Amino acid sequence: MSSVLHPVGPEGEGTYWRRRLVAVVVLLVVVALAVLGIRALTRSPEDAAAQGRKIDPSQVASTLTGSPTGSPTGATGTPTEDPTGSPSASPTSTGPVSPCEGAALAVTLTSDATTYGPGKTPKLVLTVRNTSETACSAEIGSATRTFVATDAAGAQVWSTADCQSSTASQVYTLEPGGSRSMSVTWSRMRSTAGCPDGQAAVEPGGYTVTGSWNGTTAAPLAVSLG
Repeated sequence: MSSVLHPVGPEGEGTYWRRRLVAVVVLLVVVALAVLGIRALTRSPEDAAAQGRKIDPSQVASTLTGSPTGSPTGATGTPTEDPTGSPSASPTSTGPVSPCEGAALAVTLTSDATTYGPGKTPKLVLTVRNTSETACSAEIGSATRTFVATDAAGAQVWSTADCQSSTASQVYTLEPGGSRSMSVTWSRMRSTAGCPDGQAAVEPGGYTVTGSWNGTTAAPLAVSLG
């Protein structure tokens, strides 16, 4: 025990203590390096990335306070009228465009079928087409079109003019060859002027349907209702 506290040798006691202190320091350095090496080997890549990544406070605030922008929107329409047009027909904007002359327009009437079973309702489409070589404007809508159905005896049984729920219309520019269509679904119910309640359905049989735009009448269609 005395040799540990009081080293014995040819050199002085202070020399032996300095050597022991250096040995202890070297040992501590080796132990520290070993611990750091073990921690580096056992640390996961995720921990290393998290430690090396810096967080920007402004980014955190933006994430927490931001709100989604935009929302889906839609439009609704009446189920019995569906104005449509070709890509060359558009609402009139700036620039002088003369109204379409009667001879420049062709009015045609079509339907989705010619024979309808019980409960099936005819969909009628009236199309106005610019057959001239110059653009012109035309007022298209429920205020300018009329659909009429007559029975085999020629008596009128239904007309859109009797129960007109809307008189909306819009002026469109029709380019050469451009067209605009208006459609209506006939519920197979009778109608009379003033649109009184309690109208009965028409009987099964053959009917003639006509359509007109601004006084120009299209060729009639024959439909059969079962």
